[in-house]
Amino acid sequence: MKLPYGYVLVGEEVAIHEENANVVRSIFEYYLAGASLGKIVDMLFVKGVSSPTGKSKWTRAAVDKLLANKKYIPIVGISVYMDTQFEKDRRCNVDYGKAGHPRKSTRYQSSSIEME
Repeated sequence: MKLPYGYVLVGEEVAIHEENANVVRSIFEYYLAGASLGKIVDMLFVKGVSSPTGKSKWTRAAVDKLLANKKYIPIVGISVYMDTQFEKDRRCNVDYGKAGHPRKSTRYQSSSIEME
């Protein structure tokens, strides 16, 4: 069983790893303060925080997945977690059609294609 970042196995009990939990809290805090996923990745790299896989740099996808993971509610609290989910929805640039299917809001057209 792979534990989420910020948790550790103590004997047979899952516990919060405080040092990594502080990183999780700062990720949520920076996101709610307006930082983009890329800025958070850069901040973690500058601070020398290794990714959950042990690499020197996090990915935007890893940060996005962390922000969406319900397992971080015990670390950040329900209020911060829910505020983050609303903020993620607010920042989403996906438009939805009448049937509720995601679609791009802008249609791009190649200049090499002649429209008649």
